[in-house]
Amino acid sequence: MGCSSIWLVPELAAGPGPALLADPDGLFLRAECEIVKDQKKIRVGRLPLEIGGAVRRVYLKRYNVFSWRYRLGSLWMASGAARSWIGANLLLEAGFRTGRPLAAVECRSGGLLTKSFYLSEEVPGARTADDYWRQELSRSGGTGGFRRRRGFLARLAELFRALHGRGLYHNDLKDANILTLPDGAVETFYLLDLEGIRRYRSLSRRRQIKNVVQLNRTLGRFLRAPEKLFWLKVYLGEGFAHRNEKRRWIRQILVESRRRDRLSLRKGN
Repeated sequence: MGCSSIWLVPELAAGPGPALLADPDGLFLRAECEIVKDQKKIRVGRLPLEIGGAVRRVYLKRYNVFSWRYRLGSLWMASGAARSWIGANLLLEAGFRTGRPLAAVECRSGGLLTKSFYLSEEVPGARTADDYWRQELSRSGGTGGFRRRRGFLARLAELFRALHGRGLYHNDLKDANILTLPDGAVETFYLLDLEGIRRYRSLSRRRQIKNVVQLNRTLGRFLRAPEKLFWLKVYLGEGFAHRNEKRRWIRQILVESRRRDRLSLRKGN
């Protein structure tokens, strides 16, 4: 079995990167590596790494090949690491933000994928959208707090509208995959879990609804009805003024949210 970098930024290629990434599992074993997530499909670690002469915090994500079906499919399908690298660059090229991609590594045996790794820079000071809302915005009182929440929701809705307007689709656009970085009174957003990002000439309504439902079922748990309606108003823009169109969107979001809630309950049982 051999591991090789399919993409590598120059700062890593010129330094110790190739040696380190010959077997990225060794990075997980470092004492300074904090394991953030450890599941059947993925493992995520956070650690300091010297890049271009400076120590930076990075995230290392390992995609496990957990079935023979997936392994055989790897002969013609891109690995999770490759899809993350491509997704990150699709976002960056379109003017959106994510942690800087550093490397994508694949490990294969007899041509079949065994695991892959994606390495990206941490976004210092950023928090997930749900944590930022609960710990920061929801505790801010008075007129100032109201304006901060409205500003945040407006910018988040504009993010979704801009993504969809450019034909970009993220297959898991929930609150935990949206990092929020405050800069004074304005927040900027960075997207995570990039392996499901695709670009289409025109994004279908079904995919748009799916993304809105993903946010409604996550961050929406902490929002009041008027806040949800305000978010939708900004997202739809002029379309919100058309009563039938607005009602159609609301109905579809509610129906699909309830359907997915029922599916989650059945899987949980």
